[in-house]
Amino acid sequence: MKRQLLILAATLSLAGCAGYGYARAEYVYAEPVEYEYVVPVDRVVVVTRDVLVTRGWTVYRVQRDGPNRIIWARRGDDDVVRIFATPRGDRVAVRGLWEARERGERGEHGDHGKHKGWAKRGEPRDIITDIDVRLKARG
Repeated sequence: MKRQLLILAATLSLAGCAGYGYARAEYVYAEPVEYEYVVPVDRVVVVTRDVLVTRGWTVYRVQRDGPNRIIWARRGDDDVVRIFATPRGDRVAVRGLWEARERGERGEHGDHGKHKGWAKRGEPRDIITDIDVRLKARG
């Protein structure tokens, strides 16, 4: 019950911040882990970078947040994806978030301020699936 309340609170918070900037990483960490591997976190980073570049994304930042790694990539000016690699003992949990810049009625960008006008588009399933296949294949 406590976990469900936490997820509900995170979901409501995301709804409240939609369109005002990038979603906070804490919301992603609150979601249940679907993909977990017994590999070093650095291996996840290397595989993730390879998958993103192969799929046409430009990796522009690998952020350290304590033991966590957040891999930032963009495609053009309107799509940003973040892949979160979270060490959990001898395992690494992998989660993702895709965000896109909102456009107005005539196709122009919304607010041009730093990190403004972005909307959550969900988990980048195709990217996460490709990472999953590669990590399982090489162990």
